[in-house]
Amino acid sequence: MEEYAHLLCEIGVEELPHSISFRVARDFKESFTKLLDENRIDHGEVRLFSTPRRFSILIQNVSQYQSDYEEEKRGPSFDKAYSDGRPTRALLGFCRANGIEPEEVVFKEVRGSRYIFAVKKIKGDKTVKLLPDILETVLNGMRFPKTMRWEKSNFSFIRPIRWILFKYGDEVVGYDKVGLSSSEYTFGHRVYSSEAIKVENVEDYEELLNKACVVADRDKRLNLIREGVERITKELNTRVPEGAEVLFEVNTDLTELPNPVLCSFEEEYLTLPPEVLISEMVEHQRYFPLMDSEGKITNNFIVISNIKDNTKSKAGFERVLRARLNDGKFFYEEDKKRNFFDYLEDLKAVSFHPELGSMEEKVRRVEKISGVISDYLKLEDEVKRDILEAATLCKNDLVTQMVGEFPNLQGIMGYYYALESGHGERVAKAIKDHYRPRFSGDRTPEDIVGSVVGIADRLDSIIGIFSTGYEPKGSRDPYGLRRAVFSIIRIIVDKKINLSLSNLLSEVVGIYPLVKDKENFKKKLEDFFKTRIRSVFQELGFDYDEIDAAMANVLDDIYEAYRRVEALHRFRSREGFKDLFIAFKRMANIVKEGGECDESGRVNPDLFVQQEEKALYNYYLEKKSYIKRAIDSKDYEEVYEILGSFKSYVDDFFDNVLVMEDNRNLRCNRIYLLREIVESFSGIIDFSKLVVS
Repeated sequence: MEEYAHLLCEIGVEELPHSISFRVARDFKESFTKLLDENRIDHGEVRLFSTPRRFSILIQNVSQYQSDYEEEKRGPSFDKAYSDGRPTRALLGFCRANGIEPEEVVFKEVRGSRYIFAVKKIKGDKTVKLLPDILETVLNGMRFPKTMRWEKSNFSFIRPIRWILFKYGDEVVGYDKVGLSSSEYTFGHRVYSSEAIKVENVEDYEELLNKACVVADRDKRLNLIREGVERITKELNTRVPEGAEVLFEVNTDLTELPNPVLCSFEEEYLTLPPEVLISEMVEHQRYFPLMDSEGKITNNFIVISNIKDNTKSKAGFERVLRARLNDGKFFYEEDKKRNFFDYLEDLKAVSFHPELGSMEEKVRRVEKISGVISDYLKLEDEVKRDILEAATLCKNDLVTQMVGEFPNLQGIMGYYYALESGHGERVAKAIKDHYRPRFSGDRTPEDIVGSVVGIADRLDSIIGIFSTGYEPKGSRDPYGLRRAVFSIIRIIVDKKINLSLSNLLSEVVGIYPLVKDKENFKKKLEDFFKTRIRSVFQELGFDYDEIDAAMANVLDDIYEAYRRVEALHRFRSREGFKDLFIAFKRMANIVKEGGECDESGRVNPDLFVQQEEKALYNYYLEKKSYIKRAIDSKDYEEVYEILGSFKSYVDDFFDNVLVMEDNRNLRCNRIYLLREIVESFSGIIDFSKLVVS
């Protein structure tokens, strides 16, 4: 009967970066267990432990031996192995090579032919002999964004390894790495446990670390932080702002013994914009800001400390934040001493791209593109003025001291500085909003002013970078041009903007002196947009064939293309869709393969022979004007309602009428009928692109 024992492996390291700590632990676990499986070593549950100073796995019931297995080797075919029932030289040579007798071979059929096989039973080796090589393979195979070398073996890793605990049952698994030998010792908290801790029984591992002030289970640390923060917020009737939720995970990977500490700062700093306060705490210090019941930032905050006694550290946390807030207050007051418009001149000294000039030149291009978009959209003069004003100011805060210190506040500080200098709320909001959406799931600008400037800004980047000869290749996109297209489409769809991107490109590419062949350059841009639009529509939940079927002239109006795809997507879920679209796809294919029939031929009702073709034609004539009116008014739901009403007539037609009639006149007349019906819907759908199983 096979025996089992528990396996513990811990790699002790210098503090891991919080952003990668848990991933390192998870990758270690997955690689280790995968190699156990590949080596046919049975095991039970795998527990993962992860702190900034260690990652470890405790694996239950690991078999002491590999599973036995059979190894098969194929030899000659049966016909070549035997002659008149006696073994041939081919068979005897195969048997000698594999250490078996001729009578021990087995016969198996492979693709209709019989072959000779040697089947050898391989006994499993001892697990403890295999474990060092498994750990070596795992550590050597781990990959990180950046690595370090710190000793003479030249081994590179995310951080220096300081100890290796490796036990299988009661036995220490011998393993050497970076001048260290594996042992049965671990180490506790830096402050509270300086001595090595002997792990005699691997099942006691977690409890021993708990006694040494290390909460090794990551989920337990996360829960401790959540419970501690919730206790404090309830007492104060406050809450953690949504943007700071990420700190629960971050602080989990920064601590081994998390303890929430309530701190505060002077109320005078509440005069700073709340985004500045939140940025200081969240981005720089990993502190939890707190908001009151009305959503206003308070002067209280929570720090997750890594030690028990926080009477002295509390003052230190407050002192560190106070210093940063002092800097923020100084930058804010200094920035406000200048009129916000005056910062435009400073943008001349900031490079946008070596071949495209300064940020000030970019702003001038954004102004022009914004003006063209405003004209296309036929916006009111007051709205146009706001758009041009916002476009002129949209990058000014990049050269302020505050954004220089906190780059993530670009746009946000522009909002406050614009208001301070007397610009209207709508213009100030557009300066902030034109960066949205910054990421997938982020909201789009609030109104048309920020939307137009946001589209113009991204369009300038796309056209400008393309004009330098650069195009995104594969996964490489250092300028974020694919993301820029995604944002443009999101804005257009969310704000229901009807805009011809094709016409817009024709008008604005002349702004870029690097563009020589405008027609070819425009085509290259259009192809790039079409590819990305298809991808974005798929991300929005539409099937690829729905997109292809409704993408006609997509750059003439992206929003209408979206509405066409959306209408088709909804209609597709209806009962009877499959049969109807199979019929219309068949019609489209027949028309496409019209053969010798005149491409300009028209239907002649006098040539109809059967009642079903007459009925289909008469019904089409009855609905023709309704189809055109629905398409012209862009009422796609109505178009599909009318399309659905054709089902019984189309079914009767195909059940009773032979389209490919021997008589050429009858055949072509029927093809003309189908062509006229299919083409009447061609403005919104290409039936041939639909995939109907």
